[in-house]
Amino acid sequence: MMELMPFILFGLAFAAVVVVIVVRGRTSRAARLQRLVEMGFSPAPEETETLVEKITWLENNAEYRYSVAQPTKAILSGKEVYFYQKSRHRSGSIYAAEELMIPLSRPSSEGLMLFVKPSGIPAGTATKLIGAVATGAWDSQPDDLAKLAVPIDLQGTNLVGALGPAGFSLYDLIDATALSQMLGAGDCGALIVLCRGELCSLGSPSLRMPLDLEKATPFLRDLLR
Repeated sequence: MMELMPFILFGLAFAAVVVVIVVRGRTSRAARLQRLVEMGFSPAPEETETLVEKITWLENNAEYRYSVAQPTKAILSGKEVYFYQKSRHRSGSIYAAEELMIPLSRPSSEGLMLFVKPSGIPAGTATKLIGAVATGAWDSQPDDLAKLAVPIDLQGTNLVGALGPAGFSLYDLIDATALSQMLGAGDCGALIVLCRGELCSLGSPSLRMPLDLEKATPFLRDLLR
């Protein structure tokens, strides 16, 4: 279980310090499927193997293997978007979460990992501690990424931590406009963002904290336009 601790602690820390987060997991599976249909998603079981390959490339962690369940696909703003459940496996341990996968143009093809919070959580000591936990040197993080300094102009925003390649700054890896929009991911429950090349996954900390599909609709529209 130790290899899963950053994700478990990240989710538990938010759950512990934020009473304003609405519990979204009680929505029935049927209702969530209907909402996905309304958003333009349809089942895409034929994409399962391709998604596993993309996730494995994004995660870039030799210690783990990945699987995908219930993959769906939509064309939003002319771009392919996926919604699915991702599982991470090692030595019998399984961590699962909901994810969106989207295309995103960036100034660098290097890896980038962002940890974000919902806007309803005030910045402060608690969120700094959460960021410190999330960006710790866990073996579940991508093999090629390390902790990045949060720029002064982003301190106090929804960004609580970031990982990237050594020697890079955050703005080397994502432009200010895209980053500003991406920080809204936390309001959808997507607290963990991982990008590589022109591909990004936006994930919940666990299946117990699923993505908010209602809020994801306007977020994706703004991000992909």
